[in-house]
Amino acid sequence: MRYRRLGTSDLLVSEVALGTWTLASDWWGRVDDPQSFLHAALDCGINFIDTAPVYGEAAVGESMLADLLRDHRDEIVLTTKCGYDIDAPRIKGQGERPQDFSPAGVRRQLDESLRRLGTDHIDLYQLHNVRIDPIREDALWDALETMRNEGKIREIGVALGPAIGWVTEGIEAVDARPIVSLQTVFNILEQEPGLTFAACNRVREGGCSLISRVPHASDTLSGKITPDTVFPPGDHRGHRNADNMLDNFEKADTLSFLWAPETGRTIGQAAVAGILANPAFATVLPTVLTVDELREYAAASDLPFSDAERAELDALWSRNFDHVDRFTMPLKSSV
Repeated sequence: MRYRRLGTSDLLVSEVALGTWTLASDWWGRVDDPQSFLHAALDCGINFIDTAPVYGEAAVGESMLADLLRDHRDEIVLTTKCGYDIDAPRIKGQGERPQDFSPAGVRRQLDESLRRLGTDHIDLYQLHNVRIDPIREDALWDALETMRNEGKIREIGVALGPAIGWVTEGIEAVDARPIVSLQTVFNILEQEPGLTFAACNRVREGGCSLISRVPHASDTLSGKITPDTVFPPGDHRGHRNADNMLDNFEKADTLSFLWAPETGRTIGQAAVAGILANPAFATVLPTVLTVDELREYAAASDLPFSDAERAELDALWSRNFDHVDRFTMPLKSSV
């Protein structure tokens, strides 16, 4: 496992991270033994663990980490998030909960997260699926800086979402706020708006790093599903437009040279290595259901792209993989 720095902070994170979203919920399938995942991650060299109060019911995405943190706190770079009122019902089905980015609300959320996690500080505190108004609210950022000065958080980041997009939100956060990381949907088939964020001066100069989410394009780059896969009710991949999924499968066919036998990579490893070939990205958050998948993707850190592979990928991206899309994914925005 290799490690990269988040911006200019002191936080060195593994190139492959572990998120607790699939461990805490059944929206991607069921994980029977979450604790085995956590220990397997450490065994793979993963030190960056991403969670949030809204993962699972009753904030189990955080509380499940308490035992691990008690025994391994100094080995882990811990990130959780703020912004949602977890006591309020979801707006609809798997929709979002109401947001609360008021200074008092965020302070309350931080104290509750610290209690559930059983720790006295958060290494990276991310604003979760934030819209433009909180990014522009000076009082919120003054409060975050106060919490940082108190030692309750070490660094601040922004996690964009839930869907792809949020371009203005990301650019303003990078340009105007003291964040060391920006998390966004990014994979080798869906590189915007990640490339736009990578072109921001603070990112190019190393002041802010990017974090990739959905690196396997909802499993079209994992080898785990086919174009004929039918997802069960409630599976988050079922929210994807069917034509968009088919477009991605066909685009992936042009990239098979990246996981040819002589590369030593699986398709899932190539998807991770392709993101890490862009130095703007410090770490990748794969969506995993089994320990074997976790080990597979973690090994991608040691299978980097050659310059020629990166150049060919960039050339194919510039030509839309020689593909005519059936569906154009809209970029979400609150602006």
